[in-house]
Amino acid sequence: MKKVAVPVACGLLSAMSGFAHAQSSVTLYGLVDAGVSYTNNQRGSSVFQMTSGRLNGSRWGLRGIEDLGGGLQAVFTLENGFAVTNGALAQGGRLFGRQAFVGLEKTDIGTLTLGRQYDPIAELVAPLAGPGFWSPSTHIGDNDNFNTTYRVNNSLKFRSSRIAGFTVDTMYAFSNQAAGTAGQGFGNNRMLGVAANYAWNSLTVAGGYVRLDHPNSASATSGAIGGATNTTGDDYSGAFFYGLNGGVVRQQIATGGVSYKFGPAVAGFVFSHSQLKYVDGSSRKFSNYDVNIRYQLTPAVNLIGVYTFTDGRANNLPGTGGATLKPMWHQFSLGVDYTLSKRTDVYISGEYQVAVGDASTRVGNTYQNVAAIAYAAGPSTTNSQVAVFTGIRTKF
Repeated sequence: MKKVAVPVACGLLSAMSGFAHAQSSVTLYGLVDAGVSYTNNQRGSSVFQMTSGRLNGSRWGLRGIEDLGGGLQAVFTLENGFAVTNGALAQGGRLFGRQAFVGLEKTDIGTLTLGRQYDPIAELVAPLAGPGFWSPSTHIGDNDNFNTTYRVNNSLKFRSSRIAGFTVDTMYAFSNQAAGTAGQGFGNNRMLGVAANYAWNSLTVAGGYVRLDHPNSASATSGAIGGATNTTGDDYSGAFFYGLNGGVVRQQIATGGVSYKFGPAVAGFVFSHSQLKYVDGSSRKFSNYDVNIRYQLTPAVNLIGVYTFTDGRANNLPGTGGATLKPMWHQFSLGVDYTLSKRTDVYISGEYQVAVGDASTRVGNTYQNVAAIAYAAGPSTTNSQVAVFTGIRTKF
């Protein structure tokens, strides 16, 4: 990414000591991604659409650093997300919805940051899986948040420096409620997580765990995850099956994966497991098996292939008499990315998804077996769906 450095006038001369304070810099950066998509069945009809951010969410940001001496630095990031198609703010209408944090970094120890940030799994594990580098391959409903449907508010995060190949992320996000308040009090809409990444030569191994307590709670809209509705800045996924968005008591995500680079190719395998418990006593579980490969055919052409099998379970859903439903999905993604310059590339991605097993979503008072590719802007009316995404992406 080409970045434009802007000096900040903070190196003021000290007449008493005869030297300047440590110099600071601020970097302006960004990415714009727009294209056209085709879906063969979106709520019963085929559709062509102009799209924004199908490979990477469009954004602009400011990243700052100040040398405090002795290897200590102050750091900050403010990153805005927007839609190219109409200029609207993304991430629930937030000004800096992608990231907004400030902290301290010690080069030989690590970095401590506070604010709105990515969870540890998203940064250290997801890049090994398809959704972490090729968004159209997002797992069902982004149930493991590998495509960062939500970020984490009120978060305190520590990332260690890489030592002997290891990097560790830990995070805690506050509910901002007192223990004696209504609902769950201090534990109402909080989050905790940890992840580790080990890299040695061509091998990378990573794993992590995240727990969300009462995410998107209507009584804690200023908590760690989302808000009560879209009008209050909700970015917690509403795309999960069986009506995920609302009434979640706890969501847990555990994952582990490996990738290996050999010649011009990088191959990876990642397993993730999501569990959700609801206030009505029902539960949902998703196990995702992600196999992926990237192949650098030429310096300008990168080929991508991703296959994901998702094994679902749903217990005690309304209207099922306590039965356990076992939906499953197969999803295939094939993509080509062509580099035009150091800053600009074009891409095309084809997705095919088929739903098998039990019914996968509720429509009115019945459950139906349908497919729903991420970014297709709506589920199919059948158990299969095909989508093609094309676009141009430029960075600055």
